[in-house]
Amino acid sequence: MITSSFDILKWANSSNIAIGAFNVYNFEGVKAVVEGAEQEGVPVIIQMHPASLERGSRSLIAMALEAARLSTVSISVHLDHIDRIASVSEGIDAGITSFMPDGSRYDYDENIEFTKLCAQEIRSIGGFVEGELGRLSGSEDNVTISDYQAFLTDPLLVDDYVSKARINALAICIGNIHGKYESEPNLDFPRLYKIRETTELPLVMHGASGLSDEMVSQCVRAGISKFNVNTELRQAYISGITEAVNHNITDLLSIMNLCVSKMRDMVVLKIRQYSLQ
Repeated sequence: MITSSFDILKWANSSNIAIGAFNVYNFEGVKAVVEGAEQEGVPVIIQMHPASLERGSRSLIAMALEAARLSTVSISVHLDHIDRIASVSEGIDAGITSFMPDGSRYDYDENIEFTKLCAQEIRSIGGFVEGELGRLSGSEDNVTISDYQAFLTDPLLVDDYVSKARINALAICIGNIHGKYESEPNLDFPRLYKIRETTELPLVMHGASGLSDEMVSQCVRAGISKFNVNTELRQAYISGITEAVNHNITDLLSIMNLCVSKMRDMVVLKIRQYSLQ
């Protein structure tokens, strides 16, 4: 059933767990996320990056919304990493009510202004707004940010940012990166605890791929309510394609089912990881 991101994150907080927000790019991805969530009986968020909309556009959104509506568990559909205000209108017209305006590439004041402008339109329909304070290094959907450009979320700016940008959830940077970690992740947990002391908003972690169970549990205890999953889900899809090629499987339906199975297994794995106490 379609549920708001507000209600899903509220449920996560009351259950002392975090929610998985899974980026999808095609039918197989949507199917895998829904099936994994239904298997575990846990709400999830289906996410789409604006870059994917250039390929799938309204058809992909409609597919995700209908899959959420037919699901036996609560599912929200969320447009991730919006980098232009026009994407808000396009998403709303297509039926989306949950957005993440990404002003992290701007300086502090410009970030607030961009996020606030997006939030005004989103809030006008009673929608959900996730903002980002800080900037992650790494790569996502062919957008690479050099390490020297990355900066951590300043706890002293959180209250000001939240109140001025008018957001409902805060994506933070404490050493997490987009994509694959090339060395052992080094998260700044003291910073995370300070951020948690500053705001009661749900906290979001992008770039959580490859984090250990222990590290994830510590993040949840420190206040993370939502983990974004992109890299590991894409890797699972590619694993399915690779296995099909290696076994000379040419039937398209069999290939699709194999990819769905690989991704569903990953969705289940992440849901269970985010539910660890």
